[in-house]
Amino acid sequence: MAQDKCTFFLVPILFIFIGSVSYTVAAYYHLSLTNWTFLKAFAIALPLILIEYQFSIRGNHYAYSLLKMNAVQITLLTMTFYFINSWILNYFILKKHAVVWWREVTAFILIVLAMSLSTMTSGLIVSRS
Repeated sequence: MAQDKCTFFLVPILFIFIGSVSYTVAAYYHLSLTNWTFLKAFAIALPLILIEYQFSIRGNHYAYSLLKMNAVQITLLTMTFYFINSWILNYFILKKHAVVWWREVTAFILIVLAMSLSTMTSGLIVSRS
């Protein structure tokens, strides 16, 4: 029973995470290519895009329907995964240790605050109508 609850909670989050990993890899790979043709870019991008799309769509659907998350919560979760994946890719795989961490963390905090404030403001506008 406890395993079912854990699976119930983790599947949507895992799907969103896998989609964000695929997106991050695709974005960084395309930035690293030089002298590439449209067909080469298309052949590389298509599988990564399909993986990202399939996992993200299902993860978003399950997060909304099973976990009762709203669109802003799902967006914040996805953006959190994008930041984490970018940090991991930069630091451990690309070995870019010159990243200024306080800037990265500050940018992430400001984005989360902006998303949170925008949803609080839209909730106030809706409730007054």
